[in-house]
Amino acid sequence: MQRTHLLVMAKAPVPGRVKTRLTPELTPAEAAEVAEAALADTLEAVAGCGAERRIVALDGEPGPWLPEGFEVVEQVGGTFNERLAAAWAAAGGPGLQIGMDTPQVTPKLLDACLAVVAGGGYEAALGLAEDGGWWALGMAEPHPDAFRDVPMSESDTGLLQQKQLHALGLTVADLPLLRDLDDAEDALAIAALAPGTRTARRVGALLGGSDGAETAAVDVVLPVLNEREALPWVLERMPEGYRPIVVDNGSDDGSAALAAELGAEVVRESRRGFGSACYAGLAASSAAVVAFMDCDASLDPGDLPKVCAPVLGGEADLVLGARPPEALAPHSRIANRYLAGRVRRHCGVRATDIGPMRAARREALLGLGITDRRSGWPLEMVLRAGDAGWRIAELPVPYRPRVGRSKVTGTVGGTLRAVKDMRAQLARARRAARER
Repeated sequence: MQRTHLLVMAKAPVPGRVKTRLTPELTPAEAAEVAEAALADTLEAVAGCGAERRIVALDGEPGPWLPEGFEVVEQVGGTFNERLAAAWAAAGGPGLQIGMDTPQVTPKLLDACLAVVAGGGYEAALGLAEDGGWWALGMAEPHPDAFRDVPMSESDTGLLQQKQLHALGLTVADLPLLRDLDDAEDALAIAALAPGTRTARRVGALLGGSDGAETAAVDVVLPVLNEREALPWVLERMPEGYRPIVVDNGSDDGSAALAAELGAEVVRESRRGFGSACYAGLAASSAAVVAFMDCDASLDPGDLPKVCAPVLGGEADLVLGARPPEALAPHSRIANRYLAGRVRRHCGVRATDIGPMRAARREALLGLGITDRRSGWPLEMVLRAGDAGWRIAELPVPYRPRVGRSKVTGTVGGTLRAVKDMRAQLARARRAARER
């Protein structure tokens, strides 16, 4: 049996030859510093993964950024397609290949991606990048035509690469979507996504940052209907790098004005409904990852990093914050148990709480096509994600008594209306399953 490998296509971080799109914001020498930091972070993650061989296909000379234990092969001449094919031919399979543009990768993510083609039942796997390219490609066995005639560095490179793999008759798995580090905006966004990396430190020193949306690691959607009393506590506890988007759903207590005064972005949604407010916040967001939570002080924004971490790290597609059952009212606890059981039977998702704190990638969420604009929104998201094969995780979060009067789960009538909306979503999911 062949040994597994992790292959990194890399270019030595020489000024003027790497990360040229970081200029003019940075000098060529500074751009090379960012490139070296990204390469070092990438190789550190590879060194920590479980691949039996760690290979760098290098254009240039090795430097101090190269850890021990790596095989180094020289990239051949020719087009990038030809260099990729040659590197794979030298490495063999099964393996996973990445570049030096995603320093936010983790050993756990790389192991999960490698496992797809190393005993996972797929002949190939592809991870698309947010700019339309791809950041990772796995194959159980190298195919000489895997990269033939695929245009590189185009806005549709990823889709065309996927089409090529399918055309070769390979079974192809989808890997998580990640953002490439190409320009200054990418650098700032990735630094916010992975604040503990060398890349984040170098980007911070060279490009700085701002409190604006473009550097937010996560946009946090906060549906609001008369939450003036709770808003100060919630907003003051928002973690650094998490941008609050308060969606006012018809408040008459001054919630919107107070939220703006406290520095939150405020979106007004006149159509009543929890789903309407959530969708308006999602549409207004711009960060790669979006979180949702109630704004009644029952949930602590300080728990958001824990819930968002698996999504930011590419280890999960949707993370649900599970509230302790004993903290819920009896009628809410019964409804939650019922809905969780139906979700498990429908799509195999083992959730215990269809709760209000959750996180996922923005573009993927928009692609789910969630239509409910009332209380069925949270359940429809889970059902559609489960049907789409998303990796759904659940993490425990504390739950406090809310500030003010609940409009939904705090009353029996509100809970019954929510269950009605959610039962409609279960019926929709059953119809869709029959049609499939």
